[in-house]
Amino acid sequence: MNIVIIGAGIVGSIYGWALAEAGHQVQHLVRAGRAAPLAEGMLMDILDKRKGKPSRFRGLYRISAVEMIEDPDAVELLVFPGHHYTMDEVLGDIVPRFATANLLFLTQNWEGSAAIDEVLPCSRYVLGDAKAGGSWRGRELVGAIHSVDLGPASPEGEPLARQISALFQAAGLEAPYHEKMLEYLWVQFALTAGLWPSLVQAGSFEALLKDRKAGYGALAAVRECFGLLERRGIDLDDYPELAMYRSTSRLRAFMALGVIRWMFTFSEWAKRTSSHALSDPREVRTFYFDVLRTAESIGHPMPVFSSYRPVIEAFTGSGLHS
Repeated sequence: MNIVIIGAGIVGSIYGWALAEAGHQVQHLVRAGRAAPLAEGMLMDILDKRKGKPSRFRGLYRISAVEMIEDPDAVELLVFPGHHYTMDEVLGDIVPRFATANLLFLTQNWEGSAAIDEVLPCSRYVLGDAKAGGSWRGRELVGAIHSVDLGPASPEGEPLARQISALFQAAGLEAPYHEKMLEYLWVQFALTAGLWPSLVQAGSFEALLKDRKAGYGALAAVRECFGLLERRGIDLDDYPELAMYRSTSRLRAFMALGVIRWMFTFSEWAKRTSSHALSDPREVRTFYFDVLRTAESIGHPMPVFSSYRPVIEAFTGSGLHS
């Protein structure tokens, strides 16, 4: 398949590498001046959790980075692995150049699909949530890859979602399919937005998890975010993986913090995929205030979550440290 990935950031490069390795023609569309530094390839150190693959790849991704696509009509799939707050630029400037390509938005989505629907029919795009991530160590991308969650924004997109799911599965990735993909993305968004404020305040996972009071505060903020999801009509019982965050029992909260502590102490996967978490202050602030504005607009009280506002407003970005 002829695939174009917008940008050559962490997530897009990891998935681009996996798809190119599977035999697809993959190009990365980058901004002016950014193709030349990638002409000799991209160094990667990837923890690979795909079945049947070596557990680690360390070498050169011979990335094809271009600043212009010569034949946009030949592109079959356009992938946007970016922040939701940059989607307007993509929809307004890049997407119209690809009149026949289908779209995969690997984007945390809190606002819904209305902006996309103004530009594309529902049958031409799919929503996804990346299960790949990492950070830069100098010019080397240090990351991990496992799967990708996929689903349509409406029933009209189901055939395409199934097709793209098969594409990723053929590249060795698990590709869980979600009929209510927007709901799933809102759940992931709320979980991230709820955990980040206490992490910003602590400065690191290590500091957060050593401070039991801070850990309980993080779980309380997450529960408030989940309450907002219920106000949006989401049945949280459909997401059993959230049980450890939802309980108000001190014992269960203690157990939940223990599980999280174990993950970020011993799981190389968790360490790699979360290592970028505090590197982009705009990302942190946007997640926080998107959720807070929604709560305020419907009169949903979030006293713990709201209490972190000064911390978020003062945050300038640091990256996680241990």
